[in-house]
Amino acid sequence: MKKSILATPVKSSISNSTKATTVAVILGLIALYFFFVEYKEGIKAAAQHAVGTYGLPALFLLTWLSDVIIQPIPADILVFGATFGGAPVFGVALTAGLASALGGLTGFYVGRWFGPWRFRRVFGRKLLRMGRDLFRKHGAMAIFVSGVSPIPYSAVCWVGGIYRMSVLEVAIASIFSRTLRYTFFGLVGLLF
Repeated sequence: MKKSILATPVKSSISNSTKATTVAVILGLIALYFFFVEYKEGIKAAAQHAVGTYGLPALFLLTWLSDVIIQPIPADILVFGATFGGAPVFGVALTAGLASALGGLTGFYVGRWFGPWRFRRVFGRKLLRMGRDLFRKHGAMAIFVSGVSPIPYSAVCWVGGIYRMSVLEVAIASIFSRTLRYTFFGLVGLLF
């Protein structure tokens, strides 16, 4: 007898740990939303004080630092806080976009200095090949996509340096993508 395809059980492609992580992230975002709603006025006063006291030079420095070092806290939070605190959206987006592009270029030169042989020693051959294939196939588009998406922009810039991408391509893709991203987060901060 032939078994029907419909009669065979289908294995879930999503593991239980992935489901648990998704639920935890969603619950965390909901908790963060309620925390923000509860303490909105205090947070806004602190953001206004920071913008008034430190202004755009501090935003530039902190954004540059956050994009030189591969770390988990994005500068989006700074941009949101600055516009939430009353700074002009497009001034903040342009300042953060240029600082981020400069941070990406700094990381690019760190990648050039680091070179493929050091990268391979630290991260392994598999990641080295994946980076090479990414830049051969997509070039500056990889920088642009990482600049507007959750893909780690700093790490992509480092790998671009390792594979000796054109500095001009990296700079142009970085400036446009990061300024676009920070304009979005600035507008979100303005809405609150």
